[in-house]
Amino acid sequence: MELRSLLKRAHPDLRPSLIAFFARRVGNVSEAEDLAQDVYLRLASTPERNLRDTNAYVFQIAANLLRDRARRASVRTRYAVGVQQEGSMHVDPLDPHRVATGREGLVTLVRALDELPERTRKIFLLYRYEQIDRATIADSFGISVSAVEKHLAKAMTALTEKLGGLG
Repeated sequence: MELRSLLKRAHPDLRPSLIAFFARRVGNVSEAEDLAQDVYLRLASTPERNLRDTNAYVFQIAANLLRDRARRASVRTRYAVGVQQEGSMHVDPLDPHRVATGREGLVTLVRALDELPERTRKIFLLYRYEQIDRATIADSFGISVSAVEKHLAKAMTALTEKLGGLG
């Protein structure tokens, strides 16, 4: 049977069988329907040829799709495990020294922020912490955008000097 006629005949005849075939193996009817659709896409992209056993050909495509799916899942799992292991090999997130250093840095940052002039500190926190744009900050303080940028530069300079030894 030629492939084009197979496509015309296979859709109504084989679709329920293909979905059942996939559903038993993947445990999800929605995914089984997607895989059945993939079978038809592969059939449509296959060059014309005469086939003796069209059902066997269709189910061979289905089996190949399942193998491809399993292979992709395996690669993804190995990659995720590798990334997780690599990340945990170098750094202990609960290392007491890291925790103490982090707390120390936070205290230093808060002190450095407290030492800034009040207006500069408020502008800096609105821009960096609240992520409000410069024009909105300028409008709320009744100053120009250029003045906001000067306050931000002043804050960054002061904080860099205070925190320079922590990085």
